[in-house]
Amino acid sequence: MAFGIFAVVLARGWINDAIRDEYSRRTKAAPRVTAKAIDTVPVVILDADVSFGDVLTPELLKVVEYPEGSIPLGTYENINNIFVDPGQATVVLRHMSRHEPVLDYKISGPGARGSLSALITEGMRAVSVQVNAVNGVSGFIMPGDYVDVIYTRDEETRRNGNNLKSDILLQNVKVLGIGQDLNDQRAEPNVVKTVTLEVANVDAQKLHLARDAGQLSLTLRRAGDVEVQTAQTVEQKTLLNTKQKRAVVRPYRRSVSKKKPATSNMANVTVIRGETSAQVQVLKDDIAKASSDRLAGG
Repeated sequence: MAFGIFAVVLARGWINDAIRDEYSRRTKAAPRVTAKAIDTVPVVILDADVSFGDVLTPELLKVVEYPEGSIPLGTYENINNIFVDPGQATVVLRHMSRHEPVLDYKISGPGARGSLSALITEGMRAVSVQVNAVNGVSGFIMPGDYVDVIYTRDEETRRNGNNLKSDILLQNVKVLGIGQDLNDQRAEPNVVKTVTLEVANVDAQKLHLARDAGQLSLTLRRAGDVEVQTAQTVEQKTLLNTKQKRAVVRPYRRSVSKKKPATSNMANVTVIRGETSAQVQVLKDDIAKASSDRLAGG
């Protein structure tokens, strides 16, 4: 029994040593993979989905490490850089999803209030145009669309009658808002009384002048169409003359003129001398004169 127990202990020890040696050998043979160090920087991201008009709070944000070469422009490294003045709210101007980096042009700005001024491109101006259901394309114009502005006016005096003229005043103009709505995520048509456009300073002057001198209308451009086409003036007189009178085609008739045969002033007279006679032509006036002379001589 003692030898049997001793044999079992030796066998167990030998098996454990063999397993340990095999594990050590395989571990040493496996190559070690070392991760390459990547430079990262802190970036403020969203911890929840936000939409246009939402007030941004620190509870909706968090800071994560981003690869230094993959950071989009306009990010923040610290949450405190967004909320400079706690007394003023920071408003979301674009829809953003969870884990999306917070960009400076998608919020109203550090310490600023949500307003139209945050959406205007540098060097441009915002001007409003009065519209209705007709000249506003039935409310299908949305923030972010591009339109053309048509200017219609009457350049004739009342004494000379009306002569309306129409020109394309501006082309490829960006729509900043409709009414008091700046949300470019809206999908439902909305008939409003005003449309706010982004134009250059001189174009803003043109719109104000044209608004007082005539009527402004908007035409909606196709998405992605930025081509500026050559425009021409359309007049009311030209519009009325576009339809030409239909020409009346009559069958051709050959005109046959019935002319009376021309009467000659000559008369044929037979002259008889002895046994011979001959035909001669004399003037009828001479014959009449000779007859009258003979009658007068008596």
